[in-house]
Amino acid sequence: MKPYDVWLMWVEFPDHPGVGKVRPVVVTEVGDDGVSGVIVKVTGNINWNEPGDIVLADWQQAGLLKPSLVRCGQRYEFLPGDLYKWFGSLSNSDAAKVADGLELTSDSLPYKRTR
Repeated sequence: MKPYDVWLMWVEFPDHPGVGKVRPVVVTEVGDDGVSGVIVKVTGNINWNEPGDIVLADWQQAGLLKPSLVRCGQRYEFLPGDLYKWFGSLSNSDAAKVADGLELTSDSLPYKRTR
């Protein structure tokens, strides 16, 4: 796995510990062990407009099934075995936009889930 890969993962809702859903995510950091790190979530709601929300132009190339938006301000840690299925990788232009979104929201700490 590498940064800007798109995977499927169970993501906990920060406001409801222990509750979440399986959704696409984008890997933003990979730990030294190569199997843990940080992701940001992907949503099909492309109408979000908060700092760091990036609409993917090349969502089909990334293996996604519908127009999608990356929420760079919503970071989550992942551990070995958390990523279920690889979809693809962001295009270079989408990866650059997500990198900018990550920089814009660099003060957002990754959420540490309870399970």
